Amino acid sequence: MQVPVTKNQLPAVKSDTNDYYLDYTWLISGVLYHGGTDLLIPELMKRGNNEIYFYNVAGSAIGQRSVAGVAGSFDVEMFHVVVSADQADNTFDFIYRFCKLSEPNTGIINMSKLLRSTQFQLPESDTFNTDDIAD
Repeated sequence: MQVPVTKNQLPAVKSDTNDYYLDYTWLISGVLYHGGTDLLIPELMKRGNNEIYFYNVAGSAIGQRSVAGVAGSFDVEMFHVVVSADQADNTFDFIYRFCKLSEPNTGIINMSKLLRSTQFQLPESDTFNTDDIAD
């Protein structure tokens, strides 16, 4: 049995994905065992990185003794930073040095290439007046 095809039925024609996706971005992720993202994020923003977020997790450092069922520290924070390919190595090195990740039981950091990411663009509007916004 065949289903009749109507005019508005899928598959819809998709626009070119190159208009929306970026393929030159990297993700820098890390875990800070003793916190510190409240100091890291403003420093990264001064360097022009705005795609940053973090969250708190419960846990203890790898290799550290802990009691079963009890989290060792609630200051553990995970962060993620999206950077362009030309800034990835410099930003990784800055985070490594700023957070003193060369010291034992401080945290871990890694960097991986993103397959795709999207641009964030606000829609243009003629009705929005920026003169009303105060610092």
